[in-house]
Amino acid sequence: MPARIAPVDLLRERAAALGDAPLVSDDAESTGARELLALVDATVDALRAHGVGPGELVGTVAWPPAAFIADVLATVAVGAVAVPLSRRCTPWQLERLQAHAPLAWLSAPDASPLTLRSPAALRPGRTLSRGAGQPQRAYEAAATAQLTSGTTGHARLALRPATALLAEAEHYRTALRLGPGDVLLSPVPLHHAYGFGLCALAAPLAGARVRCVEAGRPRVLLREAAAGDVTLFVGVPPLLRLLAKASRAGAHPTGARAVGFLSAGMALDEHTAASIATRLGGHVGEVYGTTETGPICVRPPRPWQPGTPAPGAPLPDVTVTLAPPPGRRANGGSAGLVTVRSPSMMLGYAQDGAVDAAPVRDGFTTGDLARWAGDALVLEGRLSTCINVAGDKVSPEEIEAVLLAFPEVASCLVVGVADPVLGQRISATVTPESIDLAALDRFCRERLPDSRVPHLYRAVAELATTETGKVIRPSPVGAPGSGA
Repeated sequence: MPARIAPVDLLRERAAALGDAPLVSDDAESTGARELLALVDATVDALRAHGVGPGELVGTVAWPPAAFIADVLATVAVGAVAVPLSRRCTPWQLERLQAHAPLAWLSAPDASPLTLRSPAALRPGRTLSRGAGQPQRAYEAAATAQLTSGTTGHARLALRPATALLAEAEHYRTALRLGPGDVLLSPVPLHHAYGFGLCALAAPLAGARVRCVEAGRPRVLLREAAAGDVTLFVGVPPLLRLLAKASRAGAHPTGARAVGFLSAGMALDEHTAASIATRLGGHVGEVYGTTETGPICVRPPRPWQPGTPAPGAPLPDVTVTLAPPPGRRANGGSAGLVTVRSPSMMLGYAQDGAVDAAPVRDGFTTGDLARWAGDALVLEGRLSTCINVAGDKVSPEEIEAVLLAFPEVASCLVVGVADPVLGQRISATVTPESIDLAALDRFCRERLPDSRVPHLYRAVAELATTETGKVIRPSPVGAPGSGA
């Protein structure tokens, strides 16, 4: 139990030091440290009064920010399991989750369309409703259950103990040197593993202020970032590209403190990193991690240098090993599968009232391919997305990095398509649809070996993306000889 109440104790320390100073805000409201603590304490009392207890899954809609953070900390403190849900979650999506992992309770804003049975007031503006889920003894060691597609392609709940949450918060605090003087500007959804670990847990518990904003207005975000008090912009590569494109080169205030732009969710390509430095005048940092493990590497924002190994060295108490991909022999210079052991790692996946711990028994294998550059990790794509061209394994991420360096390309997707002779061919889809594909092909041929140049190009108006702007990659198409 001490680990479960430790986050509330940390917040209590911050409230004593910061008082009513703003800690969490959005476009509608600002909540001070002392007020947030009062929300947590009131929620603990309300959850206990409703009978919420150990081993119960408690869904909580991740909006408004202060209400969500209070829900999570209170749920963990009473011994239950917090399940962060997107603020854009639909009743249909909730129903699908219920079929997979029935919630015992659901906390949502009063105006939310999401509800279960017997809704009742949790606190002003927040409703708690009862679900069909029952307490599960196997879940009692878990503090959160976070939705992830993992390496399987279908949604699962990653169960993480309170000690893992504390370790994650400490990783971010020390790596980014978070403290009361910091202001984080975050358009990243709070239910997302990156937003949850950094903005809902690490920053508030370190006394750093978090401003949550909408991602769809790049010029507004630029004005916010240039306001003078923002120290860290919490972003993802697609959004950072939009910001750089919306900014006029050299428009950042001369002599002003450089804002740190932190990227996660997908590999940060060099073109985007350079754009942050040249067009936004910012420092560049990167996080590599998974929902199952928490952060693996955190490279704090620094002046951009071309060729910087990404994502960098693993965190001090995180162990990374590279295993030969299935069917391949170990080779000192070749890429291997990333396997992680970390104090912020999950217990396992929720499965029919039990915990499937097999994926973490010998360390968690992320599915990513990487190599070492000294003590730094360099990502080279994912095993599941490799394209097999006549026996040559091609990483789509390598080609996508080149496509994104073409000035007109806003987003792209490289996949393999079945071919009766080669096994697979390389297909590249780019946005917007006005791109000169012949010029793009020449650009690629100047930068890629012939075996890596796309065979097919297509320009479309838009590509399907996740809430964080990450292009959704379809399941790999099978091809003859596709085994490693």
